[in-house]
Amino acid sequence: MSVRYERITPESLNLTLVEKLEIGAHSDDEEDYRDLSISERIKRERDLAKVQCWKESPYAVGLVEVSWRDELSRKQDIENSRNCCRNMCSQDVDPMCGCLYMSGLVCSLLGARRLGNMAVLKESIETVVEDDADDINGDVRRVSRRKIELVVGPYWPMLFFVTYPLILIISGWTAVRAIPGKHPLFIIFWLICTLSLCSSLFGVGCRDPGILLRRRDAPTDPAWRWNDQAQTYRPRNAVYDPDCAVVVEQFDHTCPWTGTAIGKRNMASFQLFVAMVFFCLIMDIILLTSTSV
Repeated sequence: MSVRYERITPESLNLTLVEKLEIGAHSDDEEDYRDLSISERIKRERDLAKVQCWKESPYAVGLVEVSWRDELSRKQDIENSRNCCRNMCSQDVDPMCGCLYMSGLVCSLLGARRLGNMAVLKESIETVVEDDADDINGDVRRVSRRKIELVVGPYWPMLFFVTYPLILIISGWTAVRAIPGKHPLFIIFWLICTLSLCSSLFGVGCRDPGILLRRRDAPTDPAWRWNDQAQTYRPRNAVYDPDCAVVVEQFDHTCPWTGTAIGKRNMASFQLFVAMVFFCLIMDIILLTSTSV
């Protein structure tokens, strides 16, 4: 009587994405590992570190490279992908492109921390009060955690090299050709509108859009759903954004012009930015046209 032994693969089991990655990383025996080249061993160790960092992140993020320096090692894959700037306005734009490679170059020099496909430029430590659900007395506990102060999305080159220059060029041309000779009150009004436009754009592109903290325990609210990409429970209005590789509360869309996702915490700034764009553009066109006439 012969006995057949079948190799158990992650696909043959009902496992989560994390468990599949871990089993796949450890499925080869020691002899196979010795047969690997140095570059293949480095790649395997990097994959293990990437999964470990993903699991330990307090934020609801997707599986990405650990740091921006590691992103530079993906240069060959990025060069073979579609041109980021050419497809920026396409609905199926691929974030794994030149913009992420630029983030790897710039953010690694600045020492920015990676959070999904977003770069954290400044953060602080805050103390929050949480209810202790395991305590029958309902006591509260104080927990220290990071607070994101400044963060940019994966399309920050579009924000700083296209959107801001367009605003500054049009506003500067208007200031030189049309503003001189106007009433002082009108000049002050024009300055306030232009500064509001620039500051609202900053509030959209450089602020936390509403990145969700990871929650692995099932909540009592049945409206919450499990998200496999970020390994977290999320409320119904929170969506995993594949461009930013994070779960964003009240996610609306990803705006390449502002470089980031639009969600709960930057929606008001985005609405103000859109309104000021149309108002300032119409006002500058009228000023320039009347001056030319």
